[in-house]
Amino acid sequence: MVIYLIVVIIGALLFMSAVAGLKSKLAFVKNGERATGTIVRVDEKTDEDGTYYYPVFDIPSAKHGIMTYSHSTGRSTPVWQVGDTAVFIFMPGKPDTVRFLKYTEIFWGPMLLLATAADLLLIGGGYFLIRGLFGF
Repeated sequence: MVIYLIVVIIGALLFMSAVAGLKSKLAFVKNGERATGTIVRVDEKTDEDGTYYYPVFDIPSAKHGIMTYSHSTGRSTPVWQVGDTAVFIFMPGKPDTVRFLKYTEIFWGPMLLLATAADLLLIGGGYFLIRGLFGF
């Protein structure tokens, strides 16, 4: 019984954290500046696993002029080409907050927490519900 109580508590904490993160991300989307960036070059990096290609964008900003953004995730095949564009979002005055304007890029963390919290609350809460209904 104690383990299920711990599962419920952890689930509740994760749920509260997910809601707080979701509120933060929604505020980011609501208040963020949007801009279309253009690829100026594709960096090629080689390591023991192979060669990876990282797009580098120039993003115009009202406050900072042109910001340069290098994507942190490389691909083993050069998907991006110089001149390609993508839409970005960032907080005005904070160029370090640049993100692709894509659902998964922005909401991945809170949604993962929310899914985990729902599972834990279902497992822990289900135990107490079944116990109460059937008197175990």
